[in-house]
Amino acid sequence: MKSQYRMLFAFMALLLAVSLACVGGGTPTPTAVPPTNVPAPTKAPAIVPDAGEPGQPQPPLGDPPPSNGNNSDVVTFTDENNLLAFDVPGDWTYEQLPGENNYIDRITAPDGTAIIDSLVYNDGVAFSGKDNGKFALQLLNQFYSNTGKEGDIRISEDQIMKDGSEKLTWTSKGGGYSGVSFFELRGSDSKTFLMFTLYYNNDADQAILDVLDAAINTYVIP
Repeated sequence: MKSQYRMLFAFMALLLAVSLACVGGGTPTPTAVPPTNVPAPTKAPAIVPDAGEPGQPQPPLGDPPPSNGNNSDVVTFTDENNLLAFDVPGDWTYEQLPGENNYIDRITAPDGTAIIDSLVYNDGVAFSGKDNGKFALQLLNQFYSNTGKEGDIRISEDQIMKDGSEKLTWTSKGGGYSGVSFFELRGSDSKTFLMFTLYYNNDADQAILDVLDAAINTYVIP
């Protein structure tokens, strides 16, 4: 009988030892590891800051800036980064409107009935797909429309040019002015957006329209 008790006691001791070993030597719960190499979300191009107040794009509806006092002899305007150049009369007034990620070179007719804008935008993020087309429409609607919203600008023609730029021919329904905008991406990194816009009062003199045509026809990349 004693030997039977000894065997039972030994068997219970063995079970207890095995149970303790399982509790102390089990597989630990794995710790979550954050994923790596997750691509950052694509940043959509932001609207150009400091280009004018929405709804007040300063189209050719008012007085031009103070004259520089130059005569009407033709001069060549060249972008400070050599992105474009074109001819314009010397008595058209020049001013630069800087922004955080952009600058606008604006040239205004002496009587204020026409404006030439060269807008350069680069926030360090590459444009992809049709972002540049959407961005151009955004600029037209917010800064060149009479209302600062969609609905006023009516595009009558959308044309791809031989140099790869895209041309939009448009009219402000409520503002009494019309224009053309050429836009494209510059640089191998596709980070620089360029939009060349010429707009004018619908009743502008033919001489004014001839100046705009000459600016387009003399447009070159230096």
